[in-house]
Amino acid sequence: MTTSNKKLALWLGGLATGIIAGTLIYQNREKLEPNKNKFNKLLSDWQKSGEKLKNKLVEASKESIERGKKLSNAAVESMN
Repeated sequence: MTTSNKKLALWLGGLATGIIAGTLIYQNREKLEPNKNKFNKLLSDWQKSGEKLKNKLVEASKESIERGKKLSNAAVESMN
């Protein structure tokens, strides 16, 4: 099987899988509605946690940069 045939087969398989998954989701949308709300709540919680983590990382990196500057200045002064 050549590369182009493999790519075509994978593309068609992905397309068929997407169609089947979409059909199943559409047919079961009433059953999935409560889960959708739970998922949206979890997603917003994850986003908040990610923002908090990002802020802590930025703060920690700023502190370490300041400490590094102080150490390098102290080392330069001690050599002079």
